[in-house]
Amino acid sequence: MSASEFQVVQDALTGRREADENALAAMAVLEERLERVRAFGGEFSNIGFSSEVKKMRRRSMATVG
Repeated sequence: MSASEFQVVQDALTGRREADENALAAMAVLEERLERVRAFGGEFSNIGFSSEVKKMRRRSMATVG
C-alpha cells in the first residue's frame, strides 16, 4: 500500500475512499499492531478500536465475505 494503514482506515471512515479489501487489509495490520501493544498489559490492555472502526469492519466483512 502506498498510504499508511492508519490513513487508509481513516479515509474509509470519512468516506474519502471505499471500505474495500484494501481497507480491511489495513485494519488487519493495525489489529496486529494493537495486539502487540495490548501484550504490554496494564492500561495498554484496555486499548481498542473505536466503535466506528468496528462498525466499518462488520459492514465490510458482510459485503466482501
